[in-house]
Amino acid sequence: MAAIDKALEFLKTSGSINYAATAKKFKCDETTLRRRHQGKQRARRDADSLYKSRLSKQQEQDLVTYIRKLSLRGIPPTLSMVRNFAQDIAKIEVGKNWPYSFVQRHRNEIDCTWFDGFDIARRRADNASRYRAYFDLIREKIGKYDISAQNTYNMDEKGFLLGVINRTKRVFDVNAKRQGKLLGASQDGNRSWITFLACICQDMTSLPPFLIYQGKPGQVQDTWLTDFDPEHQSAFFSTSETGWTSHELGKEVLIGVFDRFTKAKARNGRDYRLLITDGHSSHINMDFLDWCDAHRIIVAVFPPHSTHRLQPLDVSLFGPLSTAYTNRLVQWTSKTQGLTGLSKREFWVLFWGALEASFTPENIASGWRRTGLKPFDPDVVLSQVSKNTDDDSDVESGLDDSIALQEPTARELRRLVDHVVKQSSVSSDTGARKLKRTLESLQAEVEPLRHENQGLRETIIREKQRRQRGKALKDYIFDRVDPNSAQLFSPQKIAQARQKKVEMEAQKEEEALQKRTEKALRQKRVEEQKQQVLERKRQREEKKERKRREKETKQLEREANRQLRIEMKKQNLRSIQPKHQARQNGSDGLEENRGIRNEIIVVLPTITQPPVLFKPPNEALSTPNTKASTPPSHKTRPKRPSLVVESGREVVVAYRDSGRSQRNRKRPRWLDDFEVN
Repeated sequence: MAAIDKALEFLKTSGSINYAATAKKFKCDETTLRRRHQGKQRARRDADSLYKSRLSKQQEQDLVTYIRKLSLRGIPPTLSMVRNFAQDIAKIEVGKNWPYSFVQRHRNEIDCTWFDGFDIARRRADNASRYRAYFDLIREKIGKYDISAQNTYNMDEKGFLLGVINRTKRVFDVNAKRQGKLLGASQDGNRSWITFLACICQDMTSLPPFLIYQGKPGQVQDTWLTDFDPEHQSAFFSTSETGWTSHELGKEVLIGVFDRFTKAKARNGRDYRLLITDGHSSHINMDFLDWCDAHRIIVAVFPPHSTHRLQPLDVSLFGPLSTAYTNRLVQWTSKTQGLTGLSKREFWVLFWGALEASFTPENIASGWRRTGLKPFDPDVVLSQVSKNTDDDSDVESGLDDSIALQEPTARELRRLVDHVVKQSSVSSDTGARKLKRTLESLQAEVEPLRHENQGLRETIIREKQRRQRGKALKDYIFDRVDPNSAQLFSPQKIAQARQKKVEMEAQKEEEALQKRTEKALRQKRVEEQKQQVLERKRQREEKKERKRREKETKQLEREANRQLRIEMKKQNLRSIQPKHQARQNGSDGLEENRGIRNEIIVVLPTITQPPVLFKPPNEALSTPNTKASTPPSHKTRPKRPSLVVESGREVVVAYRDSGRSQRNRKRPRWLDDFEVN
């Protein structure tokens, strides 16, 4: 012990305090002794430990308490999460090895190990009240129907991936592992699925296995059973598309295996038999239950997600079976050196050896005992579930031993600080007041956050409840009041289930009829709408066709008029040519008699009777072979009508009682309204 430590121990036991004499006696510094004794200075090792530690002792204890609370909720934190927690508290970064040191410092309260995944539904199902109700129900039915141990059975199924091994511990070459040459243990990898249906009895016996291979239904290959010895081995085989069980296969197991091998012990079916199983649909359906009711078989169903605690097969038999099968598969792989693949031919040999090693009377008895059914002792299971409550109390009691106040009020914190300030020296009065104000500020900040956190948690719970959708019952055979509890199908309950089935089927038929009626009405409305659309479309097409015909009729009329005008024009041209030739031949006579004009083309308004060209009595028409006669005197010339003469080069228009006739090289439009002769 150092001199300063000896001096401090002396001062603690001495009645009077004399720093100078004590320092001189133990040969240490007087100032250091005074400061150490008054608490103003720490020892070097304590100071180093304080400054090197990222969290104070109180902060580490609070972190331990928080980890214990998370563990009780089923979400123990990882090492990286613990490191993040520490950094959030200390506001500084901690080393990657800090979590390991932290766990070592608090080894008596926390530890670090590997965990497998555990379904949240199973954790929530760990409910002591539900388990207690299950045991009460089993006790009641066993007493009511006088069911003996040799007539109590547990049935369940287990699946096998043909060539997949479980996790095993191996011995390996370190250098090969470091160099990356060893990646893992080799396995065949065949993932064909095979289902094993097992059934055990409370008299420590088991029924022959029922195996369902993956393949075409009803086609079990003889090559799969090459090593099967029917004289010394008993088993049943079947197939399905997926390798899983079904309603038909479940009933086949009930009749061909269960009833066949248990009927004799029940005095040929005169005694009741109790079959405890899970709620799988392959053995919980009306066909299955009707057959059980007809043959005095009481069916009990475990509460949901509780087989890991209540089912003997899960607790003591399926685990050893899986381990034994993996060991034999590893031995087979090592023996063949991976040169041949594993097929369904080899499965029976591996499976039968694992079954004999695991389904022993000792393991069967262990399963019934650990689930509290034989001897009948519910406390075996209920005590395990009750540990959660005990652990909660342990955490709370641990909190009482802490120096820090737990959730202090502002008044309690102020009283504590005032007490410390009063006992502090004058020199530390300023620091104490500063500490007081700091603590009060932190406490005022924490309280609203605590209430806010509580309110947010309640809000989240309410929101989850609001969003949670109601789940429809899978079948009419489950209890509608509490479908999550254990179910036991006695004759009375099966009769009620039949009545529910009739009612629900009638309701479904009524709903189906209503749906069909509504569907027919919807189809009728759709057809009517289609007819209306087609009618409107037909009317539009008729209107369009009518307009098209009217347009064609008008076009035909215009074309006919145009052809008529063209034909009349051609006729006029044919009649003009001989007259024009005659006029050319008689042009000399016309020159001699300029006062009298012999028009060749006459155009008059259209009349019923064609107009007749007026001939003066003393005037003869000139012809190509005759010359014009000597023009008569002006006294004998008669009045002539208004005429229009059209030649190939010009148009001559003569007006009555007018002078010189007008000439125009363009054909006037009004000429088209007259008939030309």
